[in-house]
Amino acid sequence: MPLLEFVVLALATWRITSLISEEEGPGKLLLRLRHMLGVEYDEHSYPVGRNELARMVICGWCLSVWVGLAWTLFYVLAAPIAFWCALPFAFSTVAVWVSEHGTRFSEMEF
Repeated sequence: MPLLEFVVLALATWRITSLISEEEGPGKLLLRLRHMLGVEYDEHSYPVGRNELARMVICGWCLSVWVGLAWTLFYVLAAPIAFWCALPFAFSTVAVWVSEHGTRFSEMEF
């Protein structure tokens, strides 16, 4: 696997993991999906899994293994298609990173 493809798939794995485990999504679709899987929130808005699947979904480290496995299988079966499907998620990861950390660079004096 070329390095570029590895990096794109790794970034896509992080982005999809983050979307599923932490974000609301458009129209709160991902929030509703987590609720259907058994994720509830305590009085401090902390996610609580009511079953094994729900606990896996709210654990980014756990979920990333399964998302990474899915990308791996997709890549083995259809590498070019997997790469092009992963690319928008990789771009999104970079955009999120720049949004979170980019202001630090603009505040630096050179």
